Amino acid sequence: MFGIKTRLQRFYRTKKSIGTNYSILRDEYGQWNSFWNSKCLDKDGNFVPWFTYPAIEYIKQLDLTDKRVLEYGSGFSTMFWAKRTKSVVSIEDDKAWYEKLKPQLPANVNYIHVNNEQEYVGAVGKLEGQFDIIINDGIYRLSCAKASRPKLADGGIVILDNSDWCAQACAYYRDSDLIEVDMAGFTPLNAYPMTTSFFFSRSVKLKPAHDHQPVLAVGGQHISEDDLSLVRG
Repeated sequence: MFGIKTRLQRFYRTKKSIGTNYSILRDEYGQWNSFWNSKCLDKDGNFVPWFTYPAIEYIKQLDLTDKRVLEYGSGFSTMFWAKRTKSVVSIEDDKAWYEKLKPQLPANVNYIHVNNEQEYVGAVGKLEGQFDIIINDGIYRLSCAKASRPKLADGGIVILDNSDWCAQACAYYRDSDLIEVDMAGFTPLNAYPMTTSFFFSRSVKLKPAHDHQPVLAVGGQHISEDDLSLVRG
């Protein structure tokens, strides 16, 4: 058994480490800011999607300025994507939310309101061209997956949020020859972890937004490549 001094040292070290982890989630990721304002925000007050933090940080590493986006389910994510991509088509069924959000959206967003399931699922069939990124984050997710899959451009990606609740949609995307990568973690507005999944075309080619990738993790500590080469085991 450890002596009392050793146990106290371990207790305070553990408490300090857990406190550091909490402060990174609260402050560096901006979860406090999100909860306080009831909006998905980063630490600087910018809108982010209601995805898991690993998914958000991965997206931020990519140069998506030439990408065309289709989004089922509008919200904070619509403004996030509009800021980072060439154009966004967003499909929304909630009339009150549509009217509230529409005045806030920039010119590169084509915001479509629909009235029922048939219109919601079928809206994609009336759109011209294909999309580099398809976000399945609304209702009728399996039906929307099937309706929008032919609209995914060669080399494109699908993002399915709350994928741990959507086993059939995940299976459909995998069976359609997309590669699934699941990113589980905390989100801006949930007090429990969830999963956001990426489904990549086999020919996908994404450009980094920075001079290197991956960038240092939020709250991470920098170790140079020279230092890393000295780490053993």
